[in-house]
Amino acid sequence: MTMSDLDRLLNATLLGTTDRISVTVTDVPDDEADLMDLLEKAIEVGARKCTPLAAIQLPMSRFPSVGALFLHVPVTDSGNSGVLRFIYGEDIAAIAA
Repeated sequence: MTMSDLDRLLNATLLGTTDRISVTVTDVPDDEADLMDLLEKAIEVGARKCTPLAAIQLPMSRFPSVGALFLHVPVTDSGNSGVLRFIYGEDIAAIAA
């Protein structure tokens, strides 16, 4: 998925809601630098749309070091090497409590 594709998808999906919204990307980049660009774009668009990114699920087997780079957004394993998921809205920790 290109940056412009992700930008269009998120702008069309995020409407400034506080409800939880999950956006799943099945075209995960092969390169960690490209993945980091997508993650930054996901955070940026969420902030711009007043729908904060609450969690990221990604293939940890392919990108084991990424979780430590996003201390402000929980990163967990998607369990599937071809799936990247952005979860927006409510704080995930508040939901689990």
